[in-house]
Parts: sequence; structure tokens; C-alpha cells
Amino acid sequence: MISIGWGIAFISIAMLLQDMAPMQMLAARWTITALIFLLLIVTGRMKLNLKKGKSLVFLFLTGLFEPCAYSILEAYGVKMTSASISAIFVATIPSMTLVLGILFFRHKADARLVLGLLITFAGVVIATVFSPAFSLGGTRMGMLCMMLGVIAASMYSLSSKRASADFDAMTVTAMMAFEGAICFNIIAFLKGYRMETFTILFTDWSIMANMLFLAVFCAFASYLCYNKLLNYVEPALGNNIVSSLSTVVGVVAGIIVMGDLWGWYTIVGMSITLAGVWLSSMRMKTR
Repeated sequence: MISIGWGIAFISIAMLLQDMAPMQMLAARWTITALIFLLLIVTGRMKLNLKKGKSLVFLFLTGLFEPCAYSILEAYGVKMTSASISAIFVATIPSMTLVLGILFFRHKADARLVLGLLITFAGVVIATVFSPAFSLGGTRMGMLCMMLGVIAASMYSLSSKRASADFDAMTVTAMMAFEGAICFNIIAFLKGYRMETFTILFTDWSIMANMLFLAVFCAFASYLCYNKLLNYVEPALGNNIVSSLSTVVGVVAGIIVMGDLWGWYTIVGMSITLAGVWLSSMRMKTR
């Protein structure tokens, strides 16, 4: 479910960006998600228990890294590089998660996980590099933004894993929504956007539908499930499974809905990607 949501999210994002600025879209998206959690808290369906503990700092870091830091870095990184380069950078997130987990969180890795990560990355590279639309364009600042974005996304998964020691997935996801809503609304306000960020949602049913899909399904439900998933698996493994399957879903959706180019490189690349996901996910059956 996570992969389906995140895989086809780019279609809604592309449609919304025709009428909204990036920061407007992010502000509206995470405000709606935050309001959902606020409603659950007010009605007593959810209790936000910010108890003291070693994991409290990781709870706040989770929201700081994702959606705040990653969304901003990704937006500017994609803008200053090509879509091809951005896709390759994003494909390195599982490997970066593994490296940072070993360096700073004392995580361990076996040969099967490492091989699975390498295979999935190779699959994405094949599907990207051999495409006729492949482009190496980009600035150094764009490359830096994408690299920092990869680190932010990796640190999000690692922080969420640590936060899960004391907080449930609902609390972690709620803090992400609240931090995201505050962060993006402040940035949108400073950029000169006022109430039109929200009133534009009522001008066209397709704008509202795409925004609700992003806020309810991709932000609320998908992040809730992903934070829950990280309770049970290593961040690198969770990242590899979800992000790789999201890439496959995104490619298929792009071909069917957006008419994206495809060929042998798509079939071979996505097949190799799925093989890498299968290999790394086999560890879930033996744990």
C-alpha cells in the first residue's frame, strides 16, 4: 500500500504544480494531514503522549528530517538537476541508510542485504541510464541538494526506528505532520503566499481531489504504515523494499497515465530491481 501511494503520488504532484507553487502544495498537504491528527486527538481517538526518554529527541528529529528537510532539498535538487540524475540519487537512499546505520546506530548487515541493495540500485540505473530521456544536466548546487536530501531521507528512517522504542507509529507520524505543517506554512508565508494557498483548493474539484490523495493517502496513511513497518525491520531493508517498489509502481503509472517512454531498458531494469527487493526481503522470513 505504501509503495502504491508513493509510486503514483508524482502524478498528483505534477498536476498540482500546474496551479500551485511547490511550497504552497507542501503547506496545504501537511496542514490537512496535521488537521486529521488534531481531529483524532480532540475526539479522543488518539492520545499524543510526549513522555520523557532517550527517544524524545529522535521523535523530533524524525519530523525535522522528513518531511521538512528532505522535501525542501528534493524540490531544489530536482529543479537544479535532471530528472534522470534525481532518480539515481534517490535510488541510493537504502544504501546510505545502511551506511549511516552502521556508522552511527550500531546496525549490522549481512551479505544478502548488501547484495540486495546493490542489485536494486543497478536495476534503477539500467532503467534510467539507457532511457532516451536520460540527461546528465545539473549544477553542483543541485547535486549537493540531492546528496543532502539522500542523507536526510536516510536519517529519517533511522530516527523513526529509534523513536519507535518509546513512541507508537501514530505519535511519530503525528509529529511529522505537525512539524511539516509549521515548517512549510512559515516558508510559504515568507515567500508571499497567504490564504490563496488553501482557497485555491476550492476552485477546482481536481485540485482538491489530488491534494486529498496526497494528504490522506500518501502522507497520513502511507507514512503511518511506513513508521509502523520500521518497528519490525531494519531501516535499510524497509527503505529498499518500499522505495524500490515505489519506483516500479511510479514507472508503470508514468507509462500508463503520463505516456512516458519505455523499452527493453525499462523491462530489464525493473526486473532486476524486483529481484533485488526479493533477495533482501528474504531476510524477513528468517528473522
